[in-house]
Amino acid sequence: MQKPEDHPPPNRGDASLTRDVDGGSETQYQLLFNANPQPMWVFDHASKRMMAVNTAAVARYGYSREEFLRLTILDIRRTLQGQRLTEKQIDQDPIGVQGLRVTTRWQHVLKDGSLIEVDITSSDLTWEGRPARLVVVNEVTERVALQRQVAHAQRETSAARELLDHVINRVGDAIFALDRDLRFTYVNASALRLLRRERAEQLVGRYVWDEYDRDHARAVHNAYANALRTQQVEVFESFYAPWDTWHEFRVFPSPEGLSIFCTDITERKRFELLLLDREREFRLMAEQMPALIYRAGLEPPYPVLYVSPYIRALGYSVMEWLSVPQAWSNALHPDDRERVMRALSSAYRKGTEHQIEYRLRDAQGQWRHFRDRSRRIRSADGNAAYLQGIALDVTDLVESQRALRSSEASLRRSEQRYRLAAAGGQVWDWDLETDQLNLSPDFWAQLGSGPVPATDYRDRLLAMIHPEDLVLHRNAMRRHLRDRKPFAMEVRVRDGRGAWRWLHIQGQAQWDDAGRAIFMAGTTNDITTRKRAEAALREAEAYRRNLFEHLADGVLLIDQHNHILDANPQSMQMLGYPAESLLGMSLSSLMDEQKPAIHLDTLLGHENVPGKLVEWNLARQDGSRLTVEVRARALDDRRYIAVLRDVADRRAAETALLTYQFELSELNQRLMMQERATTQRVAQALHDNLGQSLAVARLHLDELLITSGNTLPPALAEPCLRLARVLAQAVLDVRDMLADLRPPLLEEQGLAAALDNDIRGTPSPVGTDMLLEVADGLDRQRWPNDVEYGAFMVAREAIANARLHAHASLIRVLLDGDARRLHLDVIDDGSGIPPDMWQGRPGHLGMVGMRERAISIGARFSITAEPGGGTRVCLNWTSSNT
Repeated sequence: MQKPEDHPPPNRGDASLTRDVDGGSETQYQLLFNANPQPMWVFDHASKRMMAVNTAAVARYGYSREEFLRLTILDIRRTLQGQRLTEKQIDQDPIGVQGLRVTTRWQHVLKDGSLIEVDITSSDLTWEGRPARLVVVNEVTERVALQRQVAHAQRETSAARELLDHVINRVGDAIFALDRDLRFTYVNASALRLLRRERAEQLVGRYVWDEYDRDHARAVHNAYANALRTQQVEVFESFYAPWDTWHEFRVFPSPEGLSIFCTDITERKRFELLLLDREREFRLMAEQMPALIYRAGLEPPYPVLYVSPYIRALGYSVMEWLSVPQAWSNALHPDDRERVMRALSSAYRKGTEHQIEYRLRDAQGQWRHFRDRSRRIRSADGNAAYLQGIALDVTDLVESQRALRSSEASLRRSEQRYRLAAAGGQVWDWDLETDQLNLSPDFWAQLGSGPVPATDYRDRLLAMIHPEDLVLHRNAMRRHLRDRKPFAMEVRVRDGRGAWRWLHIQGQAQWDDAGRAIFMAGTTNDITTRKRAEAALREAEAYRRNLFEHLADGVLLIDQHNHILDANPQSMQMLGYPAESLLGMSLSSLMDEQKPAIHLDTLLGHENVPGKLVEWNLARQDGSRLTVEVRARALDDRRYIAVLRDVADRRAAETALLTYQFELSELNQRLMMQERATTQRVAQALHDNLGQSLAVARLHLDELLITSGNTLPPALAEPCLRLARVLAQAVLDVRDMLADLRPPLLEEQGLAAALDNDIRGTPSPVGTDMLLEVADGLDRQRWPNDVEYGAFMVAREAIANARLHAHASLIRVLLDGDARRLHLDVIDDGSGIPPDMWQGRPGHLGMVGMRERAISIGARFSITAEPGGGTRVCLNWTSSNT
């Protein structure tokens, strides 16, 4: 290390200070620099490049010493926002007292790219004869993070304290806190009201028993002292005589004092005392009443908690019912148990008062009827809710009512059977209480089977009713028993011969006072003949209506006065009138005023023969004109049917079709011309470019093999020979492609020569002969270029189809015509083409292409089957100037 010299940095002004290092202390200075536990370095003022770095900086920043010395201070220092600094900002570091630069906070970049926060202290000096700056780094990353965490925690604590104060002040209970000397430290708003103060300052800091009388709150004082001593929660109730109020206290101790939650329970205590008085009065009354007064649990089996002494009238003692939880449910009649349990459970769950009748077995085994009235009671002391009820013995009343109902029911049944018998049909009745069904002998006679016993009818009748009608039968019975209206239904029943017969069943039930159906009677009638006639009529009507509504033509039903009686949807759409406007309209009002009306009877044929076909001009509702074909027929002497067919769409379609065909023909002709021009350009390019290039490459390779073939190394000679063969094949492929794209001789010598050359040059499958037959004088005949090209492509495609698909053994190509016409036939003896394929095979475009080529040159094209087998493809062209 060289001795530093006084050399003030440029542009620093008088405020900067340069420090020198005495040569005698050079070693000591270097030791202090390297051994300092804080990162330190020296960087050049002018270039900002590192000149020296100590061990602590190398260890903390992750760079080797050599890497560090290649850095500048700009590579290390960042703003607190992570932005890179400029040299000007480095030079503007402020200078404090004694020439030291003011400590500032920055971010530094470590080798791994992470950022740390640091406080920088630096001073100017001369290092190795150059102005430099010594930098001491004090890392504060962890300290800054800790400060941020502390600030965040303080903010959260403040917010939590505010929230807690807000919640406590909104709690309904009175909350206050005492220190260990029983002085108030906190009082919420509810506590102020309970402790009868207006402001918290009136209590905070004061001794509790200086404010309130301890002699009347001795229990409270003892509880406070015990909670402080044992550090256990205290919960108790206390009466404060000066205020004549009851309070409930919940005391929560802590080392700092007590937290007390206090609630005014004066009203509750008064109600409890009142309830005790009422309960004593109720027990006295219940023990003297001639009825079962009870209290029971709220859940099945409803164990008895209290029962009045009247239970002895049933032969039981009070202790028998209190000691057995299932005593009441066991005494219930088995037929009533499920109904009563279900009804009570529903009523008690809703909290409504409930009345129900059931039977109980007394100690002698006799069944007694009770009418029970009960409801759920909520306990005021916080215990579980219970049932309170009274049950009256109504056995004598029920037996009297039953005898009266039985007498009345017998009378009603007799009257009902007499009325049904007088109305006609087979009478039946059903005793629902005994489940006995009685059917008249005529019922079984009409079904051709023997009678069934009254107690053995169910399975027999269920087997006789049609499966699809069983649901109808059951639903009708349910509706009748629910709505209590007479029922009537039609069902199918299998007779003794296995055939299905239709029966009309009607009847009416009778109900007792409890709402139970106890008897049902009615009649059955065989309606099989009527149902068959109705079915046939509905089927015929549905067929005619469906046909009428779905005809594509408009159909009008007209009376003898030419008024429209009915119209199908197509005629309404055709004429533009809705049904309500069209029906009843006179036919003459639809006729175009420009054409005189035609009498309908002039159009009619015989009843089974349609009339003649004529055209009418009709006026639509919107005023537009409609031309229709009309054919009329007489249904009878009062009604006619007129069938209307809109010919406007057909004529428009025919015109559009002709236009489309003309446009398609022109488009196809342009496409064919474009195809030919494109093919010629591609063929010319292949011939002039690729073909010539391949030929030249082959000549050069042949020349190489001839001149140097014997001297070439074997490793090079063999690849050259293979390349020569590939080039030769490529030349042949180009020639074949040219032949496909631009048929040889077609442009120079004409169609006959081109066909002859193509047939001779195309290899034929084994067993297939191809002949070209040209009429005399046509071997040099020329036609327009597009005609010759189109005819040649048709002939080529037809030959290919015969060879590949028809497997023909003989293919004949016949060429005939003169300068103004051309006739081309391609005939084979192959498997032929089915007629449904003459328009083209699905997925293939060969025949479609031939037809389009013919159309493009204005020729006629056809495909027919030869009588002896095979196919004839024919193209006929005639000049348009002929």
